[in-house]
Amino acid sequence: MILKEAIEKRQAEEIESIRANAMERAKRVAILLRKKYGAKRVILFGSLCSKAYLHERSDIDLLVEGIRSSDILRAGFDAWVVAEPFDVDIIPIEVAEERIIKIAVKEGIEL
Repeated sequence: MILKEAIEKRQAEEIESIRANAMERAKRVAILLRKKYGAKRVILFGSLCSKAYLHERSDIDLLVEGIRSSDILRAGFDAWVVAEPFDVDIIPIEVAEERIIKIAVKEGIEL
């Protein structure tokens, strides 16, 4: 029983370490998107905002407002460089599905 508890504790610590690393990178991406691409809002949502299981290949989901459509690909690449080893999904609020917007606004964290 003690071994099981030790394993579970180690796994929980690893997940929290991953979460902290991903959150720090998400904040850096938000700064980049605001400064370089003029984002007015950046909302983190998805697995980082919940107690869902995380792993090294978890992604960072961002709903963004104010980035020109012509800049989205460049912004995505720059975000990926900053967030590495995590992938980043940037969803412009201007074209997002209504259900994504509702989830992000209700459950997300504005960065």
